[in-house]
Amino acid sequence: MSNPFRSLKYLPWRILLQSAAVTIAIATILDYLILQSVILIAANSTISFPRSLLVYLQFLAPFAASYGIGALGLFITARFFREVLLSANTIWALIGCLILMYWISTLLPVPHLLMFAETFNIVMIALGAFFSGKRYWRY
Repeated sequence: MSNPFRSLKYLPWRILLQSAAVTIAIATILDYLILQSVILIAANSTISFPRSLLVYLQFLAPFAASYGIGALGLFITARFFREVLLSANTIWALIGCLILMYWISTLLPVPHLLMFAETFNIVMIALGAFFSGKRYWRY
């Protein structure tokens, strides 16, 4: 009987962790800039937003940001880390690395607006990576 975990040894883990670190660093910087701009707009604005829009954005924006992290991770890996042959196995490994780096970034003392570790956000990272990487699925 063959070992199903044997292929895990041959995945490019170091490169995938580097790609995930770059992706999460970009996402954290963007999240911080969005937070600062929201604070600046709220402090200097006399415009009041409709409450329904704020509630809608409060629930939808973190899911969209997590989906974007998955897609950005795959894009960065495909464009800048060309030595990785993207297939279903490496996409799953990239998702694992993204989730690990995502969790580590939430532990940092950086204020976050959209990035927080919840189950739905982790699922959206996987969906973002797989839906943007359909062409890399190989059987």
